[in-house]
Amino acid sequence: MSLSLSAEQKNLRSIFDIQQQYVIPSYQRGYSWEYDECYQMYNDIMDAHHENQEYFIGNLVIAKSDENKDRLEVVDGQQRLTTLLLFFKVLYIYQPKLQKLHDCYIRKDIYSDREDIRIRSEVFEVNDERNLALVLHYDRNDFNNKIKEFLDSKGGFLVHKIMNIFERNALFFYHWIEYYINNGGDLDAFIRFLFESVYLLPIELNGKNFEEANNKALKIFETLNNRGKSLNDADIFKGKLYEKARKINEAKAFIDQWKDLRSRCEISGTKIDDLFRYYSHIIRGRENKTTSEINIRDFFIEEKYSPFKTKNYDEVLQELFDIIEVVEFINKEKNGETELAKWLQLLEIYTNQFPKIALVVYLYVKNINTQNTIETVKFLKKLIRLVYFNGSTSVIKFKIFNIIRDISIDRDIDDFIEKNIPIERFDYLGLLKNGYALLAFYLIEDKALKQTSFDKIINYKDKKYLVDWSDEQISDVVDMLGNIIVLDISKKNITIDKKKDYLKKSNIEEVRSIADDMDNISYEKLKKRDIELKERLIKFFKGEI
Repeated sequence: MSLSLSAEQKNLRSIFDIQQQYVIPSYQRGYSWEYDECYQMYNDIMDAHHENQEYFIGNLVIAKSDENKDRLEVVDGQQRLTTLLLFFKVLYIYQPKLQKLHDCYIRKDIYSDREDIRIRSEVFEVNDERNLALVLHYDRNDFNNKIKEFLDSKGGFLVHKIMNIFERNALFFYHWIEYYINNGGDLDAFIRFLFESVYLLPIELNGKNFEEANNKALKIFETLNNRGKSLNDADIFKGKLYEKARKINEAKAFIDQWKDLRSRCEISGTKIDDLFRYYSHIIRGRENKTTSEINIRDFFIEEKYSPFKTKNYDEVLQELFDIIEVVEFINKEKNGETELAKWLQLLEIYTNQFPKIALVVYLYVKNINTQNTIETVKFLKKLIRLVYFNGSTSVIKFKIFNIIRDISIDRDIDDFIEKNIPIERFDYLGLLKNGYALLAFYLIEDKALKQTSFDKIINYKDKKYLVDWSDEQISDVVDMLGNIIVLDISKKNITIDKKKDYLKKSNIEEVRSIADDMDNISYEKLKKRDIELKERLIKFFKGEI
């Protein structure tokens, strides 16, 4: 895809002296600038004015289509563009004879003479367009009445009084401009400076249609944008699904379903981006793909088997709802005291998300629910054997991709049994040390813990209490498996002389036993415990447990 573009720095007069309308596309987030951002922009422009220096605000990335030349889709820059509109509105309140200020935020259709606001928002999750239009139609009396509500007796802002963010920011500007005028500021000179010496860099990407133009613009945006938050992939996907629904007059149905999906994701602590990532692996499994994954935006936009190309919006949503149901099931079950909960917790503590992806695909494909957990436990034990024995390495993901493929074609998953395992295999545990400790613990426990934390029996800071220990012995055991204890109470960063009473609060028999022996803890006892835990792990990886 060619990324030919046009870019030329333009002053604000040129940016707003156009017939076209700026449009915030549906995938964008709503307007979000607050006091700090508005004041920074205002103060920077004022400083530049006082110093008589040109001022550059930033980039404006625009998508333009050959199909509709009257529409300029704002890919990057909506926050500053919208804020400038509010600023122009306030300036017009103070200078109502300057028609050019009014024309910056209100456009007139050349064919019908119908007036419309300069920026139209299609973001359906918020009421930006209505709220912005409301403020842009305020008169002087409206502003005066609102400012009385907005300021306290000392001139401070009562932000909580004004819920509409557009109204709030406009009142900030109204107050600041009033202060500027009352302190001898030349408003006419400032407005001239604003129009002629304040610049944006509009970067325009053209396409046969808006999909093509937007794809180009988003690539440019991601390259340029190293400040602030980039658009989530889900924002883009939301917009594309919305357009599918809108084309068949089902926009409202989509909006309601999307809000429901978003709400369920928020409750479950799941990002919608993650939901799409799970979705991509379900599709990859169906397509027998075991190669490296590409980023999910490219996957859903460009892959020939993307559901955006092969399915209706409601079919895509249904599959997403099925996936969030799987995630909700996992979240519910991992907090229980069941056999299933043990293995889910071990998966949760693993150092990357690839095994969880495999589990989500497994539950989705097998349509597993609370009535059928025995097979899930069997699958999880196989998965835990594989990933924990291989450790936190990059090879895991390709093994996981193969498993996902096998799940999707209903092929049995092999058990990953290791026969020759030296005990030294578990001397260095790295990032998985807590995971190995929990695994060793759960291999002899019937029930899962509702709360888990990890502590060490001794730490380097305990040296002064370990009078019979050499420095070498302390160094040898501090990071070994036998020194780690699994707790059902919150960890406390306390020294060994205070640890006995703290460990006694645990309901775990082994922890209470360690507490009883805390006064007599020795190097030999910790080494013995270390060997016992390692031998337990060896039996598991050999398939004997």
